Amino acid sequence: MIKVSGLYKAINGQDILQDINLEVEDGEILVILGQSGAGKSVLLQHLMGLRKPDKGNVVISGVDITNLSERDLLRVRKNIGYLFQEGALYDFMDVYENLAFPLEEHTDLNEGQISQRIKNVLQTVGLEGVEGKYPVELSGGMRKRVALARAVILNSKILFCDEPTSGLDPIRSRDISDLIRNLSKQLQCTTVVTSHDVANSFRIADRLALIHEGRLIAVGIQGEIASSKDPFVRQFFKN
Repeated sequence: MIKVSGLYKAINGQDILQDINLEVEDGEILVILGQSGAGKSVLLQHLMGLRKPDKGNVVISGVDITNLSERDLLRVRKNIGYLFQEGALYDFMDVYENLAFPLEEHTDLNEGQISQRIKNVLQTVGLEGVEGKYPVELSGGMRKRVALARAVILNSKILFCDEPTSGLDPIRSRDISDLIRNLSKQLQCTTVVTSHDVANSFRIADRLALIHEGRLIAVGIQGEIASSKDPFVRQFFKN
């Protein structure tokens, strides 16, 4: 379980997150929605331990990560896959090398085992045979798939995805969203996705949360969110 309690964060004197309280159950897909600048990505960075809150704490699988040392955080992060908004693939590495890197850093697998793991994960994301290509040779959708493959290649039980459909056309956005849901359920991951893509969020989420001006103003299943009486919630989903 992931539990966020009383989380506050200000950056350059501006309140970004204000009294965030949120729980994510094991195996659940939670999508955090909101406008640009609402605080979605900053919240996800706190879940990853990339930022420290001004107040409050984040507990992951029973471990309060708020004040952990970088060394202890690295141990926690070994169980977390992170899909960055722009993919963040290494341009100077081909697909095989991008996927092999975390395996070489964090496992004792031999070369043959690494090769087989890479082949399997590429097959899972529908990209067989691209091991020798560089990121620049791939389409935007293919780069997202490779980045997602890298995020899950360690068989992590937690998956964080920051705006995974950003920059993609509607068909590719739907495909990536469906792939995230299928992978999450197949691997039994606890998955948190940030997005402004309402339609695809409704497609994949077990629950949704809406953040506005740094505050969580609605959390629930689709029917609960859609029937909210809050004016901003109604306007957000209407648009």
